[in-house]
Amino acid sequence: MEPLFEVQSMKHSLGELSFVWSDTGGYYRVYKNERQLYEGTVAEFTDGELDSRHPFQYTIERVKDEKVEDVIVIQTSALTSRVEDEHPLQRLVITTIAASSQIALSWERIKGVEKYDIYRNGIYLDTVENNRFIDRESSMSEAVTYSVLGTRPLIDSNQQMNVSKSIVSKAFEVVMPPSSENKPTEESYTFSIRVNCRDHLLQPVAKRKKVLEIDRWKFRYTTFLKEDILKNPNLLSPLPYFAGDDRDFDPEGKSYRTRVDMRGEFNIEESSLQFTKAVGPSIGMNYLKRYKRHGHASLEDIEIKRLEGKPSEINFEIVHDVGNPLTVSPPIHYEVKGHLDCGGNIDLVGYHNDAPHHEIYLSLGDGDWWTIRQSESEGLAYLSGVLGDDYWRYMTCN
Repeated sequence: MEPLFEVQSMKHSLGELSFVWSDTGGYYRVYKNERQLYEGTVAEFTDGELDSRHPFQYTIERVKDEKVEDVIVIQTSALTSRVEDEHPLQRLVITTIAASSQIALSWERIKGVEKYDIYRNGIYLDTVENNRFIDRESSMSEAVTYSVLGTRPLIDSNQQMNVSKSIVSKAFEVVMPPSSENKPTEESYTFSIRVNCRDHLLQPVAKRKKVLEIDRWKFRYTTFLKEDILKNPNLLSPLPYFAGDDRDFDPEGKSYRTRVDMRGEFNIEESSLQFTKAVGPSIGMNYLKRYKRHGHASLEDIEIKRLEGKPSEINFEIVHDVGNPLTVSPPIHYEVKGHLDCGGNIDLVGYHNDAPHHEIYLSLGDGDWWTIRQSESEGLAYLSGVLGDDYWRYMTCN
């Protein structure tokens, strides 16, 4: 039986990475972002010219009798030094390796995380203690999305004041015992990788399309309250109840607390970004759960800006800090940074409180909405800012 053409080992260090693959005969070509860097019979490669700004992609071709017999695609990023108070997933090295025999994932360990739950297309697959996972059962002809979920004690957080936040969170546990699924003294980390169908991904570089993959995209981030009516956790407020949005996850949901819509467009020489911001009405109720008054939060509490980048890419940042205009309460807080380019490469990273419900969607071209993230509320007390946040990242491997 002929040995499988797979990556056998990979090593990251500051300023350099190297990988070794199985020597199955013939000779090999290595490309980085479709630029050829190596050709020869030795089944290993070292790269000392790494760009830490975005993930990059290697293609290994096995050539025999002047014909490409096998292809491996590696998507990874440069190992960098940690920056204090930086998003813990922002610079995390996440590696995806696609071959005809498998899809392999590996990632830098996150301090304090002891195990990781693995999902494929939202379906639980396994829990691992190592920082890697191999799937030999996914379809070659369909795109697949893997999600890796881990938690760690709040005391290990990168954020300043993490010790005091952990103490307050412990006190919260005494007052409101946590469920087995979510503990206030823990932070949650989820990163997802959408791997394109391997029938397309594992094409020789010479056969790949040289035209724009996408010319436009849409992005939507919505926060909402699932309940019809909610009790106000502020017992001193003259408004003991509030109206919720009375719905579940839905990219086209009509009722919401806040919504951000963005639209990006690419052409040959430039790109453009447009956005809209909206807030739903806050409706206060009396003790009989009847209407008392309403108000609207300020749109100025949602800041959106475009970041620097090439004409072929769009980089943006959202900082959301919207409170309830009817009562003194902590705001709904989230932050997002995004990178999208005309080749369909996507890298989104963000975090949010565990309240209310958060839903994030993306659409490429005329396509349907992709679900980037759906997070259920753990209760309005989680808006306090002293409990564990949810950190997330979403990437594509095209």
